[in-house]
Amino acid sequence: MEDQTITEPGDASKSNPLQALRLIKIFLLILVLGICVVGKRKSTWPIVSWALYSGYSARFRPPEPSVSAIELRVYTTTGDLHLVKPEHVLTLPRDSLSHKIVEQAFDNANVRVRDASRRYLMRAVSNLVHTNSEIQTIQAWKLSYQVEPLEVPPIQLQAPTSEVMVDSFSREDIAEKN
Repeated sequence: MEDQTITEPGDASKSNPLQALRLIKIFLLILVLGICVVGKRKSTWPIVSWALYSGYSARFRPPEPSVSAIELRVYTTTGDLHLVKPEHVLTLPRDSLSHKIVEQAFDNANVRVRDASRRYLMRAVSNLVHTNSEIQTIQAWKLSYQVEPLEVPPIQLQAPTSEVMVDSFSREDIAEKN
């Protein structure tokens, strides 16, 4: 028969923690020596250098003191007022295209583009508003807001600091061009 040695459970557990501790000490010694020898170079990134901590100073722009947004105020023939944001004009998620259409509708540089954008905007807004009466006038307003970066929320959307009407057009303006 084979000779089997029986070990006490306590014997194996005493040697494993001592070996693990010795390995951890050796690893830390190698790591500290590696850091001292290598220094702060980007080529040694996994060991010592991250752009955030290696002397790189991030250059953040300070927040703007105020921001502005365009709001469409749509008046119907019955006198109802509907507020529409440019990003809601298109049903597709094309935020920049919606803003471009709104800008072109109130830009007098190219009259053909302006008139085409106004016709499209009138149709899109009438589909969006879903009212029983026709749309009479669409006004573009530039709303400015004060930014308080340390407040929550930093912009009070309910209280713009200034409201300036950019331009407006009516259903009759579009009908005259056709």
